[in-house]
Order: sequence, then structure tokens, then C-alpha cells
Amino acid sequence: MLKNLLAIGALCASVISASPVTVKRDDFGLEWISKDSSLPKVVLYNTGGTIVSTSNYSTIDNVNYGSGPRVLPEYLIGNYSIILEKAQIAIVDMSKAGGSSNLNSTLYFNVSRAANEHLCSEGSDIDGAFFGVDLTLNCSKPFVATGAMRPESYISNDGPSNFYQAVAVAADPKARDRGALVVFNDRISSAFYTIKTNGNTPDTFKALEQGNLGAMLGGQPYWFFTPSYPVARYYFDLSSMESGEDLPHVVVLFGSQGFDTSLMYAAVANGAKGIIIMGAGAGQLSTAAATVAGELKAQGVPVVASLRPVTGASPPKPYEQTYISSGYMQAGKARIQLQLCLATGMGWEGCRDVFEKDMREVIYNDSTEYYFS
Repeated sequence: MLKNLLAIGALCASVISASPVTVKRDDFGLEWISKDSSLPKVVLYNTGGTIVSTSNYSTIDNVNYGSGPRVLPEYLIGNYSIILEKAQIAIVDMSKAGGSSNLNSTLYFNVSRAANEHLCSEGSDIDGAFFGVDLTLNCSKPFVATGAMRPESYISNDGPSNFYQAVAVAADPKARDRGALVVFNDRISSAFYTIKTNGNTPDTFKALEQGNLGAMLGGQPYWFFTPSYPVARYYFDLSSMESGEDLPHVVVLFGSQGFDTSLMYAAVANGAKGIIIMGAGAGQLSTAAATVAGELKAQGVPVVASLRPVTGASPPKPYEQTYISSGYMQAGKARIQLQLCLATGMGWEGCRDVFEKDMREVIYNDSTEYYFS
């Protein structure tokens, strides 16, 4: 199987060279793969993962893949050249992380800096990008996350379809002013609300409460709604951070029955600047955990209560808490938002407002006196 895959890769190279494809370098140093210079420009930030993975075991292996050679994005473009009928594509390789399990804040930070430069610089003619950064992108252009649930070597792999659809969405002017998007399995959803609901099937990324923003029909994005941003979406300016700098360390703890609060102290002792706890029900913390959260608050270490169920909200209380409620943010997203809050020097109160302000205004009618009474 290894030999077959390498042969396919060699065939792909000949397909690219035999097609009427040109490669041009722009002012950003990006090389554009193009059939038509009038088409929209879309940047691919390649971080590796399932979409470029293969298996040495079997063409029906969707469990132990990653053992075979990784394919390059150029392979997908060459084998599915219809992609170049939607857009010109430039590839920025950031795949050294070694798959989704090794992604970290440094990678997201580097992608964010690159995307802001490429998309948001004055006079930029780049129309969109794909792979996902939302809260740090400061312009209206679309940013799309995609990937695959089945490796490239699988008998009915989903990567090429998702790849094509992500390019089509990123190139669509109607994708602007919506925040980051997730395009998977014929659906378009808001990255702010989308969660992974199944670890094995292609039909996994969903915004269960909020619904899809659109669908792919005949290779084209069909939008259900006019453009708008998620209500609680916040923008963080990371321009003052050094390239490659790590975001502050934040850990996620599971708030099970009999939750051991010594884990909170241990996390801080090990360098955590913030803690996310997946609390019971709608993000409820035990009395003991709330007490420790108050001690950590005095040290400037915020504790954010997220929820354990698949969907729902962790709403703030009508009084001042020792911890912060995550709203509709699941633990993984709450962790990233708390990292960004801390990285931009917001402090405990500033972090609380980012998470709670919009929901507090709705539930308590913007009565700050009542909220802190």
C-alpha cells in the first residue's frame, strides 16, 4: 500500500505539471497556484491532521491511520483540480505539529498573525482563508476551518469534498461578516458555536442549538441567513505579542462528584494562570471548589465554570461570584478565550466581562446594581 500511495503522489505531480496551472509570487511572498488569475485568492494554512493522513493497514482503516506517508495539499489540488475553478490558492505550511492531538496555542497564534497580515493588511487582495482562528481576526473576510474524519487512504474519504467546499465558501463574497466558519460534510456553521459531537463519523461538527448558517448544494454555498456575527464574539488584539510567544497556561479540570479541589492548587503550582472547570449541570461548582476559586481570585487567577453536557449554557448568577461563568462556550473554547483574555492583560474583572457581559445584560436587564447587590 505504501508503494501505491507514493505512486499516486508521483501521478499527482504529473497532473499538476500537465494542467494549465501557473504559480506566481506576490508581495507577501505567497506562491499562488492558479488556472485563472481573475478568480478569488484563498490562503490555505496547512496544519496537517486526518485530511492528509494515510494508513499502511487497509483502505477501510479509519481508526489506526497516520501510519502511512502524509500527502501534501498540492496532492489534493492536483487530484481534484476542480478546486482551481473556484479560487487561486496559496499554501502556508504549518504542519510540523504532527496532527490535531499536538496542536497548541503557539500554532494558533502563528496562524492568527499570518491571517491578519494576509487578509487584513491595507490593500490586500486576498479574499479568504481556511483553517480556524476567529477571536483574533480583525477584518470581515471569511476564515474557514475544515478537515476530514476519514484519512486520504480510506475507500470513501471525506477530505477532498470538505477541502473543495471550504475553498468555495472562502471564495464567496457572501461569506464575509459572519466570523470564522466551519465547513464539513455539506454544512456551513459558525465556528463560535460549532462543537464536535462524534469522534468517528463524518457527520460530527454541529451547532446543535444555533443551527447551520448554510449548506453546500451542487458545489455552491447556499446561505440560510444574511451575514451577522455571533452576539458574544469578542476581538482580541495580539499585535503586541512576540512571534512564537506562548499564550498563558490554562488547564481544564473535570468537575466530577467528589471533585478534588487540591487539583486546583496543583494546577497553579505547576504554572497555570487560569483554570476551566467542567461543572455539574449548567456549570455548577461545588461549595469547596467555589471557595478555592475565591482564594485564587485574590491571587489574580480566574476560574471559569463551563458545563459538562454536550450543549447548553453556564449562565452567571445575580450576585458577584468567586468564579466566572462561560456562557455558551464549551470547556475547550472557554480555555482559548481565557488564554486570550490573560494574554491581553485584562485581569480578573476584564475576563469576567468578556465571558458574562452579554448574557448578564439579557438575564438581569443590564442592572449592575442588582448584579452586585
